[in-house]
Amino acid sequence: MATAVARGAWGGRRVALRLPWRAGTSWIASAAASFSSSVPTTKLFIDGKFVESKTTEWIDIHNPATNEVVSRVPKATTSEMEAAVASCKKAFWNWSETSVLSRQQIFLRYQQLIKDNLKEISKLITFEQGKTLADAEGDVFRGLRKLLAPPVKKEALRTHRK
Repeated sequence: MATAVARGAWGGRRVALRLPWRAGTSWIASAAASFSSSVPTTKLFIDGKFVESKTTEWIDIHNPATNEVVSRVPKATTSEMEAAVASCKKAFWNWSETSVLSRQQIFLRYQQLIKDNLKEISKLITFEQGKTLADAEGDVFRGLRKLLAPPVKKEALRTHRK
């Protein structure tokens, strides 16, 4: 699991950004090895932890090239959705108390994790969406371009005007 950790402005509390793969291994291989069924399932991310869903309804993710089911994602239950919303409200308050400099450091680390894992992310996009590898890499690069600049610039302007 790749993780970026930064200290926030709220009493030194740590914020962790996690990407769902282990360094040096294929995310698909890691996921397949960690589940007993033949098709890997996706966990929910609630309150900073990956948790198994208690749902009975799942959505199949197909490889568009072969129509093979490559993964299943849960249709979250009402209680899981409520827990996620409560967690987001708490996270929003913490994030709003974080300084612009700390936010920028978090986004820069997040951007670096994406750059470090560009090939793996592009392979996953190709696998799940059927895009060419070059097109998938272009999607990741376009996302990186948008990742840092607008939120930090907007926040810097907002803070400067106070």
